[in-house]
Amino acid sequence: MNLTNLERIHLNGLLEEYKRNPKVQEMKRYIQHGSISTYEHCVSVTRVSYWLNKRLHLGADEKTLVTGAFLHDFYLYDPKTGGQPIKGNHIEIHPIVALANAEKYYEVDEVMKDCILHHMWPMNNIRPVTKEGMIVQAADKYCASLEWSIYNIRRIKPVIREAYNRLIH
Repeated sequence: MNLTNLERIHLNGLLEEYKRNPKVQEMKRYIQHGSISTYEHCVSVTRVSYWLNKRLHLGADEKTLVTGAFLHDFYLYDPKTGGQPIKGNHIEIHPIVALANAEKYYEVDEVMKDCILHHMWPMNNIRPVTKEGMIVQAADKYCASLEWSIYNIRRIKPVIREAYNRLIH
């Protein structure tokens, strides 16, 4: 899902104010989906959302779409250490925490709320209701699947190599 140079420049321009925020940069400290930082994941989901909207001519509002995509996992805690600010299952609570953080630092409209709060569907029962929310949800599942696959291949590769070596020797 390659973007043209002009699309990359445009997308970076749309995200510039968010990328400069030290709290957004903090997402680089948290790992999810095996070995990918939350920041890297959000960048990937944003790129895929933007690409889908452009290539499929979906007509979503670009600024709202990329902002919602970029902030969809703005939860700022490590789910593996139980550092979440409210009790509960990470799958269910992280969108709520991400929205609270987004509202703390930015103006968030109803469409952005939909992107952030409902991106975990169908893993929860709350499906997105806006075009932008549906795009972010689809991009999130696509990126998470690739991230987990890459992580598991890297992790399993030495085991496969070792088994292969035992078979041929």
